[in-house]
Amino acid sequence: MTDWHNRKILRNMLKCLNCNDIIESKHVHDFVWCSCKNVFIDGGTSYVRYGGKMDGIQLLTVYAD
Repeated sequence: MTDWHNRKILRNMLKCLNCNDIIESKHVHDFVWCSCKNVFIDGGTSYVRYGGKMDGIQLLTVYAD
């Protein structure tokens, strides 16, 4: 099994469970907030970084494997 640090990211996305926005970071340092400013995502296909109200996040990041 591949170590999670070495997984290739195809799409870096999450869903805000408060406003139901699906947001995507498309390139490195592409910091994106949902419309209600509850959660954010960053990193594009270089890294995954997200935050905000952690009980309001559904991760949708797609990996190559």
